[in-house]
Amino acid sequence: MRGRPVIYIVVLLIVIAALLYVMRGRQAAQPVQVPEPAAQPAAVSDLGGREVKVGSDTTYPPFESVNETTKEIEGFDIDLVNEICKRANCKAKFITTAWDGIFVALSQGQFDAVASGVTITDERRKNIDFSEPYLRYGQVVLVRMDEAAVTGIDTLTGKKVAVQTGTTNDEKASSLQKEGKVGDVRRYETFALAVKALINKDVDAVIIDSYAADGYINITPDKLKKVGEPFTSEALGIALKKGDAALKQAFDAALEQMKADGTLDGLYKKWFVDRAPGK
Repeated sequence: MRGRPVIYIVVLLIVIAALLYVMRGRQAAQPVQVPEPAAQPAAVSDLGGREVKVGSDTTYPPFESVNETTKEIEGFDIDLVNEICKRANCKAKFITTAWDGIFVALSQGQFDAVASGVTITDERRKNIDFSEPYLRYGQVVLVRMDEAAVTGIDTLTGKKVAVQTGTTNDEKASSLQKEGKVGDVRRYETFALAVKALINKDVDAVIIDSYAADGYINITPDKLKKVGEPFTSEALGIALKKGDAALKQAFDAALEQMKADGTLDGLYKKWFVDRAPGK
């Protein structure tokens, strides 16, 4: 009787060892989980050398302006669209156009696209399409260098504020005015005229996009400054004629490639970092 329990224990140990061996083998046989490779940007469709008419309000440095020496249109948006067309086999033809009515002209087919520091909004999407966003920015307050009373968006009560008509800056100034946070809102055809009114002391401040503010500061560095922090967060895109699927696919794919390969970062540096106020 004493010998049989020993046999049982030995058999039990053999069974347990066998089970452990089998389980270890199964674990080793489990497939290794390999992370999925990062998605590659879609191929850019070939537009077959198509001419793309691009409307642009060329009074908005550093996005687009006319070089006083060469008389050529230059700027971030110009380089951006030219690079897109290089990848999509198209040729951009830039057409200087007043901001007021530029989207109506686009929807009527006078242009294929508008590249002019255009903010993507739901209201605009009703009549036009947009490329994927290529830049985020915030609106700021621009004042004269000697201004002491205006220190930001919360100090515009009773002040005269300039904007370009029909812009999101115009919309923001109007809403602030309704809330009693802004005095008189004066609307100008271009931001160049709004900034000129500021320098001439016709207004107390300009509500403008942050990068554009830097552009005007660079033109007259001893006369202008930004005050306070950006008070909105918005995205820029290229406006496209509604329903032009081929153009939208090509522009979106090219932008994704440019983000992935660093080209877009290079344009940021060229037009916004290297040209930041004080450089």
